[in-house]
Amino acid sequence: MAAIPRSMHIRRLAAGVAGLLWFFAPAALAFAIPYVQATVVEYYNTNLGHYFLTADPVEEQGIDNGSAGPGWVKTGYSFLAYTYPLRGNACFTGPDCGLPVARFYGTPGIGPNSHFYTANAAEAEGLEKPGSGWTFERFEFTVSVPGASGQCATGLTPVYRLYNNRWMFNDSNHRYVSSAEERSKMLSRGWLDEGIAFCSLAAKDIPVKSFEVSIDLTNKILPSSVCEDESANLGPCMAVNNLPAPTTLYPPTQPERMPGVFFDRTGMSTSFVYTESAGPAATSANDTFVEGAGPILGIHIDTSRRGRSMYSSVNPLYQFRTTVSPGAFDGRFFPWGAYESDVELALRFTLNVKVINLRSAGSAAYGHPTIEFIDQRSGRHLYFTVLTYGTVAPSDYLAPDVTTGKVIVGTTFRSDTPFGRSLGVSTLPTPTGFVSPNDWGWGGPFEFRMNRSEFQHVLDTARTIEPALSPAPADYLVDNFHFNNEVYGDGEIGVNIEFFTLDLVRR
Repeated sequence: MAAIPRSMHIRRLAAGVAGLLWFFAPAALAFAIPYVQATVVEYYNTNLGHYFLTADPVEEQGIDNGSAGPGWVKTGYSFLAYTYPLRGNACFTGPDCGLPVARFYGTPGIGPNSHFYTANAAEAEGLEKPGSGWTFERFEFTVSVPGASGQCATGLTPVYRLYNNRWMFNDSNHRYVSSAEERSKMLSRGWLDEGIAFCSLAAKDIPVKSFEVSIDLTNKILPSSVCEDESANLGPCMAVNNLPAPTTLYPPTQPERMPGVFFDRTGMSTSFVYTESAGPAATSANDTFVEGAGPILGIHIDTSRRGRSMYSSVNPLYQFRTTVSPGAFDGRFFPWGAYESDVELALRFTLNVKVINLRSAGSAAYGHPTIEFIDQRSGRHLYFTVLTYGTVAPSDYLAPDVTTGKVIVGTTFRSDTPFGRSLGVSTLPTPTGFVSPNDWGWGGPFEFRMNRSEFQHVLDTARTIEPALSPAPADYLVDNFHFNNEVYGDGEIGVNIEFFTLDLVRR
């Protein structure tokens, strides 16, 4: 049997879907399982100046890890469609769930180094002809298309197609945008407007890069020196300083009824509690312990068994790759490197403080997120911190770290911080003897944002005491980010923290 052209397949599939929906209409009404949605993610190549779409999460992860070569970064734009093939039996857009979108790639040696997407059968048929310079790859997703008027149905989001008009250089590339602002930007750059290509279920912004501290506590409660050693750990880790590592899983006889003494100290109720050693709950809850699973964590610090240092802490941490081998993919994270548009860092988490106690004069207890940057030119490190809670007076801070000598630039969650923007809860004053008025703790959602110019102010401030640091934001990569829960001297901290993330987002 002769092969059926993809263009004919688009036509037949459209007719078949409509027929099946009519034939099975009573069953669909009785057992309406929505079709699975697909998030269509846009990438940009900083070397080629090309745009690319994928609806395949596996391909997306591969591109992020360098499988498509250097220069590919997310733009922060995406839109929703349906999967191909359709899975389910009901769509949100009425009886017509749309058409399959054919994905083509420039034929090696003939066509451009670019991808092209179309749901138009005639267009696909033309591209399949010998000598077109294009090769069919696959159907990428299913989406509605404009009606006879060229417009999308009410409730759907138009996705415009723009063309770079570089056919004469065999460098054709198209971009598919749902943002009117981006459409205008591309037109101002000389791209040609080719009208509405798709009608998506919705458009949504996504992070350009996103990192979440979601820890497997069964094997990632480790000394800080190990958590921060990229040869031993990359990604999330629970870093312990100057304290016994609480790695013993408390064995409740009834997991759904964990003893309340743990909840009383962190405000978190969970079946997964890791203590310093096996023993009665009343004893274990007085020591340092951590609890929870994945991105939802409870932390209790008690310094009764601390080491020689005056500084004791337990810190959820995310370690990045900071080195790269010659010829290997560069997986380092440069927040102000080359991207499709202006970006900014967004530090987010929800935190509640349950208890704070100090046991000796001169002691202090406090908590703050820390981003550790490395200047690739000088090799020097820089800490940026935002005080979240503590017995210390909230204020901006500039000094070398007393243990590492690295410069610290610190601020607080407040509306007039000079180093960025605080968008959530303000810094919490928690004096010694603090006990939350709420069972779950006192706090809420915190968010801090910092763009390139605001980071420039951080650098200018840091260089007043460490002039060897580079003045250029693009020279800085991220070593790690962590949430520092620390006691200086002797005391106790009990907190819970959820969804601690560092995102790079479009401005």
